[in-house]
Amino acid sequence: MAEQKISPKDYSLVDRYSAFNAIYQQNSHLNNHTNRQQAHQSSLLTIGVAACSIRQINGTDVSLSIDSVIVEEPLEIHLIYSDCAGKQKERVYLVTMRTPGDDLNLVTGLLLAEGIINSASDIVGINEHFDLDEMSQNEIHLRLSSDVVVDWALINRDTTSFSSCGVCGKSSIQSLELRDIPDLDSTEGWLSGLIIPHFSDTLRQYQSMFNQTGGVHGCALFDAKGALLLSCEDVGRHNALDKLMGKLARSPELDQQEKIVFLSGRISFELVQKVLVSGISVLIAVGAPSNLAINMAKRFNLTLIGFSRNGGFNVYHGAFRLNLATDIENQHDN
Repeated sequence: MAEQKISPKDYSLVDRYSAFNAIYQQNSHLNNHTNRQQAHQSSLLTIGVAACSIRQINGTDVSLSIDSVIVEEPLEIHLIYSDCAGKQKERVYLVTMRTPGDDLNLVTGLLLAEGIINSASDIVGINEHFDLDEMSQNEIHLRLSSDVVVDWALINRDTTSFSSCGVCGKSSIQSLELRDIPDLDSTEGWLSGLIIPHFSDTLRQYQSMFNQTGGVHGCALFDAKGALLLSCEDVGRHNALDKLMGKLARSPELDQQEKIVFLSGRISFELVQKVLVSGISVLIAVGAPSNLAINMAKRFNLTLIGFSRNGGFNVYHGAFRLNLATDIENQHDN
């Protein structure tokens, strides 16, 4: 059912970003049925995957083998911006733990979600003052448009964030109400409930790192027909979604209308926030939502669906976007 994935083109920053990313050379996706032992042979060249030796225990049998594990490394994000006097300054925004390999989309999605920038075009330079041999794979220096105002007094966070928890302790619904969150499309009945249970299996076909390691989160953007448009993976749930939202923001050929974000894990309020900022109106996950995630979905009229597994799913809000009546009629006809 999945169509060929759209490969967003790298924009005006392609030369510098390609140089920054030259340390990593990614191989093609592995087939979903390739087992992890075979996948290790390719993992040596795959972004974000490393090899390790293990002892496999099965009852009293002990054997030595090589396994593939996901890479988790820090990324120090530097912002180069203009102050109120027009003077250029540079400052560390935060350090986040992530799986390397898609850092430009990661930081784009993160800065969009946190309201630092309003569009991908607000990032006008990347690692501009570094030669290839000077650049660290765990630092990224972003120059922002002179129109972007960075108010550090309003950035209520520590400079270290962890991939497992994202941005914790920040006011949630109130902070979104103060921002210019786009109104979600309120069209009724455009999403068939029959295709929702297929999203998980479709995403898995594109999760090369998960197929190799079993230790990574995934997310994807689908259209109303169930075609996978974009997908991303990372050791952190929040990072994976930031990468996806950054990739969407850098894909002008895609709009937000009648699109679905699908997550491989549970739904926290931070993940709902990231989707709301993007303008996507439907969020679906394999796992459960938190109560705050549900409250946020109700406040901003997001269709929120959890426990999408084994052919079924739970709708926590926004069932009006689903075409369930036609689905029931089709099932009776068959």
